[in-house]
Amino acid sequence: MKKPLVKSLSVITVNVPLERPIVASLGTFEYWPYMLIEISLSDGTIGKGYIGPYLVNYTQTITLAMKELFKNFQNREIAPYQFYNEGLNHLSLLGRSGIALYALAGLDIAFWDASSKICNEPLCVHLGGSVDKVKAYNSSGLWLDHPQTLYDEALSLISEGNFDAVKVRLGRKKLDEDLIAIENVKKGIGVNSELLCDFNQCLSLPQAIHRLNDLDEQGLYWFEEPIKYYEFEGYKELRKRMKTPIILGENFHGFDDAFAALKNQISDFIMPDLLRIGGVSAWLKTASIAEAFQISVSSHLYHEVSSHLMRVTPTAGYLEWTRWSNIILEEPYELSDGHVVIPNKIGTGIDFNKETIKKYEYKY
Repeated sequence: MKKPLVKSLSVITVNVPLERPIVASLGTFEYWPYMLIEISLSDGTIGKGYIGPYLVNYTQTITLAMKELFKNFQNREIAPYQFYNEGLNHLSLLGRSGIALYALAGLDIAFWDASSKICNEPLCVHLGGSVDKVKAYNSSGLWLDHPQTLYDEALSLISEGNFDAVKVRLGRKKLDEDLIAIENVKKGIGVNSELLCDFNQCLSLPQAIHRLNDLDEQGLYWFEEPIKYYEFEGYKELRKRMKTPIILGENFHGFDDAFAALKNQISDFIMPDLLRIGGVSAWLKTASIAEAFQISVSSHLYHEVSSHLMRVTPTAGYLEWTRWSNIILEEPYELSDGHVVIPNKIGTGIDFNKETIKKYEYKY
């Protein structure tokens, strides 16, 4: 049976304000860029997806790479997984990471949305799963603000979707400040909720050994990225020393990185990022690798598409949820008792908010 042909590509960048600025070891961010991608097919189907590549000044470069890569698929019958593998080959001279991979990821997400729409199915059903709620934690706040402010914020995050898990950022200059932050958040979320933590790679290995050792009895669900993500030997050392599970993965660039990390046993869990891992196709490869190693997979950002993917991830853990993308969508995904609710719509159910585009479009 013939499938519709891939015809045209539209990419619009918006730079939207965050309700609460991100205050992290990597810097302070008041705006977040999103690239809104639409691929039109010969039968009128429009595949949609978005990526958020952190730095708005580089979105033009990613757009140019995406448009150049798209030429390889134009006027061909849609075949997302085949296109992804061909795309990796096309990009081999540029490398399987960075801006080239981001361009491929954006196309891949939109291709899969279109493919599932053609079959009149939600994406998770199209991939062999079923529609259901996905367990999530609220990651919208608890940054490196003053520790005394975190109690009220924790109360707000828990109540936002009746969550029973939140994530706090750690790695302040003094241990006592991290301990106060943990104490205040725990008071806010209560004893029956899980507290995850993220260091955003801010520690050296010696610093991490001391800080994580001092926090190892705090009952934290995991230690996320305490040191640079590529310091494999350092992660091995931390795993040997700590009882609290270690997680990383948002900085895996492609499934090759995921395989290398799991082969070297550097973490207890992984958390791929839909953009950096390479899109839907690369996530499926990564999920299979994780299943082979029997390692739990959580997600990083992009909760709309990632929730569908968690429904076909054999070792699925927590879905990360933030409210940041709500502003770009006509109908944001709903929350229910600490779960993200996948809408019973074809594709991913994503439609872009025209008012947001009009107000916040980033002109090159």
